[in-house]
Amino acid sequence: MMFNKKISLTSAILFATATAFAEGESVEVQQTSLLQKLDSLSTAVLGLKFNGTVKAGALTSMAKSDQFSDDSPTQENQAFSDANLVLTARPSSETQATIELRLHKDWQSGFDENNNPVIGHWFSYDGKILNKHLDFNLGYMRVGYTPYTLYTPQQKLLQEPDIFAEKRVEALAQRNLDTTSRRLMQGLNADFHSGVVGPLSDIHAQVTGARMRDAAKKTDQVFFDFDWTDRYFYGLRLGADAFGAHLGVNYTDAFDRIKGRRARKTDPKDTVYYEDNAVLSIEAGFDSKELLKDSPFGFGLNGEFAMTSLKNSRDYNKQVSVKYYELNEFINVLDPALTNRRDTSFIYVKVNEKSDYENVSEDLGSVDGKGFYVEPYANIDLAGIEGSLKVMYLQNDEKFWSEMASSPVYRGGATVLNANALFKDDSYSSLIDAFGMSSLENMYMTVYNSNPLYAGNLMTSNSKNALTDQEESGNMYYRLYNNYKNAHFYRNGYNADVKKKREIEAELFLLDPANDMALPMGVATPDRKGLNVNLDLAWNGAVELNVLFGMISTVNSDEENKFTRYAAGLGVDVGRIAGLNQKIKIQGSYDHSEEDKGFQRKSDRIMAGLNADVYGPFALLAGYQMSTREFGVALPVSGLASITKAEESLLLVGPRFKIAPHSFISVQYGLLTDKISFLGGVDPVTNMAANQELSIDKNVIIADVTVNF
Repeated sequence: MMFNKKISLTSAILFATATAFAEGESVEVQQTSLLQKLDSLSTAVLGLKFNGTVKAGALTSMAKSDQFSDDSPTQENQAFSDANLVLTARPSSETQATIELRLHKDWQSGFDENNNPVIGHWFSYDGKILNKHLDFNLGYMRVGYTPYTLYTPQQKLLQEPDIFAEKRVEALAQRNLDTTSRRLMQGLNADFHSGVVGPLSDIHAQVTGARMRDAAKKTDQVFFDFDWTDRYFYGLRLGADAFGAHLGVNYTDAFDRIKGRRARKTDPKDTVYYEDNAVLSIEAGFDSKELLKDSPFGFGLNGEFAMTSLKNSRDYNKQVSVKYYELNEFINVLDPALTNRRDTSFIYVKVNEKSDYENVSEDLGSVDGKGFYVEPYANIDLAGIEGSLKVMYLQNDEKFWSEMASSPVYRGGATVLNANALFKDDSYSSLIDAFGMSSLENMYMTVYNSNPLYAGNLMTSNSKNALTDQEESGNMYYRLYNNYKNAHFYRNGYNADVKKKREIEAELFLLDPANDMALPMGVATPDRKGLNVNLDLAWNGAVELNVLFGMISTVNSDEENKFTRYAAGLGVDVGRIAGLNQKIKIQGSYDHSEEDKGFQRKSDRIMAGLNADVYGPFALLAGYQMSTREFGVALPVSGLASITKAEESLLLVGPRFKIAPHSFISVQYGLLTDKISFLGGVDPVTNMAANQELSIDKNVIIADVTVNF
């Protein structure tokens, strides 16, 4: 049977090849067509498919700083073997089950580890059923609705050098993330498209349900990230298309399961807040491509109006005085010689009081907001020139909030390399703990370890019913003898968590302003109005031009804060222009953002890159990036430090040798510099906050072998 399938597959390829050559198509068109046919044929083959990536490598980071203490470690080494295995089972031509497994072994701790666990990175059952009208996902999934309802804000980086882009994708993948705007979730999604029905080109209906968080349920062990409640999400969509026009309605709701939380006790000092965030939006659009199919020019319009509701409540414990009744016996001894004292005693009831705690549930009310955006656009595809111009106007009031569309995947604030460094002064330590290291380090560097669990990285609770308790569990230490259980740990600036409003507001001022100062939470950022313009042009796949301009301001703040951003990027493939059979791609961009109120922040980013095929399988990749963040009003990040300026740069360069399709040997050298100017301590002369500086240089060497199969 399998032999017959191979014959059929080979025959199909030969037939497709002969047809393409007979029609006189270009080599590139032929290759693209053949790959599409191969993908189509591959998905039609039933059975089990096994593929993935195996990687072995080493990283060393040598740090230098005058602010390090004398006994501080200055070098961090990592050597590892890493495997991502993908198993795909196709029980039918319409459905498939996908399991991704991750294995990681640290060479330097190889003899310390015993049972190195296999991490289940992805579990899903997906398919296209009902004659491919219904797509469904069960398990892990990435789902996106609209920018106001279900969406993942991503970084907008113009002409990011290839060497940096690959590092960022790798760091995201470790967190199970990608560069799309679809939100990572676990649950059920069903997406129906009718196809042509009378005058309608499509009727669309979609339903999604997922659990976003899980409360800690261990009787003794809490372990790292936990939440007070189970949190759930569900979404509904309905829309129709006709003659290039689209009209749809979307509804999403994210809420805490309050009854489940109340089944567990809390510490008397704890207060638990609940949020129920619902969003209703109407979207409309038009694309001329449906009516002007052969025209090299196109135009269209996208828009959305949304109404949000955020309901807040809380549970807390109030100290009360409780009365209770107690039986007492009163004895009056008249004659000690008497043995029967029943006639000389009596029982009475005494009223006593004691202090206790009473659980109180309080409704904190709801907050309703509105927002809308309109985005007209124009496209061109003429004489090798492809491009688009998009102009978006948005307005979200101060009370607007859409949780599932607002949490960015890049947070920053971490110390990735040389995290065990020690500093001379507490002001340096508190600065790094709160602000983290370089944003470039957070974006492009990552450390992945598999470590045994021990007392230092476990959290335990003395009370099995309470989620928080300051006392250690009596079981904490004896459970850790001969502990061979391992866990996988990641250090980078990315996170898949979806933040509630109360949570993200607490860290909003620490979000990296170098990425999108005006819209740190994407289009759904509350209290914003203004204009964003994006121009993207490409010529014959050899020249790319990107331009971005934005003027955004706050809406309802007491003092209007204006944000300005302008950026431009250019990419040129010199090899393609010169007619060479090798890539010589040069990239560069400049990005500036600023605000005139608040912390009066300014951000500048310069990028330059090279990706060149040198000879045969050898290629050279290089990238340089410089980022500067200024704070006109010092940003307080700890009780000991307020930042006035952060300057950083990253140079990354190295050769790559191709050993097979998508398989490489790579060696790279990196120089990472980070200088933070801040106010801390007291100047003895002026008796005011002293100007201080923290400067760290890191030399990084990375070597690895990556094989795809």
